[in-house]
Amino acid sequence: MGYLFLALAILFSVLGNLFMKLSNGFKNRTATVLAVICYLIVTLTLTFSIQYLEVGIAYAIWSGTTILFVALIGTIFLKESRSLVKYVALSLITAGVVLLQIAA
Repeated sequence: MGYLFLALAILFSVLGNLFMKLSNGFKNRTATVLAVICYLIVTLTLTFSIQYLEVGIAYAIWSGTTILFVALIGTIFLKESRSLVKYVALSLITAGVVLLQIAA
């Protein structure tokens, strides 16, 4: 059950970050409201997930996976910068999340 809540937290965190980008500095009110709603859902689902999982493990998986997905979506759909260093760093984050999962 903890991993279901964690997956929902990751999903809404990624969506919240995308809506934050689309809000254009709070100029787009719809995107701003959607970002706030997503972050409220993230807070709830992450709180529920740590009832079942270790807080350090859950937080590391949540933050690392969110960073990975947001960075990849940014480079693919938002035409953000691409570089070898960026992809190596994302690979290291992925390796860290996998190792933490194995350790748990």
